[in-house]
Amino acid sequence: MFTWSIKEIELPLKFTWNISRNSSDTKKNFIVKVKNGSIEAYGEVAFNVRYGESRDLILEKFEEFKNNAPQEFNGVESVVAYLETTDLPQSLKFGIESSFVHYVAILSGKTVPQLMGTNTIASVKTSFSIPIMEIGKIESFIKDNNLQRFSVLKVKVNREIAQDFCAEVLRLTNVPLRVDANESFESARETLQFLEKFPQINRLEFLEQPLPSNMHDEALELKKHSNVMLMADESVTKEEVNEYHVERFHAVNVKMMKAGGYMRAIKQLRQAKVLGLKTMLGCMVETSLGISSALNIAGGVDFYDLDGCLLIKDDPYKLVSEENGKIFYSYIQ
Repeated sequence: MFTWSIKEIELPLKFTWNISRNSSDTKKNFIVKVKNGSIEAYGEVAFNVRYGESRDLILEKFEEFKNNAPQEFNGVESVVAYLETTDLPQSLKFGIESSFVHYVAILSGKTVPQLMGTNTIASVKTSFSIPIMEIGKIESFIKDNNLQRFSVLKVKVNREIAQDFCAEVLRLTNVPLRVDANESFESARETLQFLEKFPQINRLEFLEQPLPSNMHDEALELKKHSNVMLMADESVTKEEVNEYHVERFHAVNVKMMKAGGYMRAIKQLRQAKVLGLKTMLGCMVETSLGISSALNIAGGVDFYDLDGCLLIKDDPYKLVSEENGKIFYSYIQ
């Protein structure tokens, strides 16, 4: 018989994580554990208030799951099918599904990529995110965090400081930049003006989610005139990737905490490829438990933004290592 439990973990960050909509020095995530006999396995829940998730909601909905879920599941598909019938937050669905996937992997002696039908990948080059800060502090931040080891950087911006902030990072570095506005621009026109004034436009790899996800017509207009790649993030949650995204973006950022599980994230990545969209595998602020889970489905993806565990002062799992901007499964665990 399966028994399920959840615990909260507090994760002090290396620096203040400041993006266009909020700021934090500590992240609180949850770890789901499933146990059957002598085997136990874990999944991470990195909830996000942007999607209506909260600490109390996670705890409330986990109790609902524990009280109502079948005592036995006969495979990953049965867990996924059951979770589809619930209104659990997507990050909690991922924590539950992934813990069960990891349980089946231990039980069967297979790797998660073997179970999921994905390609094993040894390492990936990840971007590293520079949070919003005073422009005068950017230089010391880059030096203090040794960011020259990364081959690409992501810059978090809001509409008020985007131009000057990006110009300063460009001045201090010589690598490509990814600019993530987290929905902070207010129109296609404003976004295009930002791009027109962007210095060294050849170093801008893509612009991520400049507009709020509910600005459907503005996003259409922006893509018509944009001379850079537009990456969807908040516009991709649990739904299928479809023609809506093709009409408004060139690429999609898939995160398992948004998708709600391994299976749905894999489906989104495959749908995007069929539609001719570029793909990025992203993350929330997560421990290496969550990041190692992302690595399990990382084969064939175009871009990687998997620095979540690198933002944490003391990662409790150490399942992932990083060297020269590449992340890989830790050899010693």
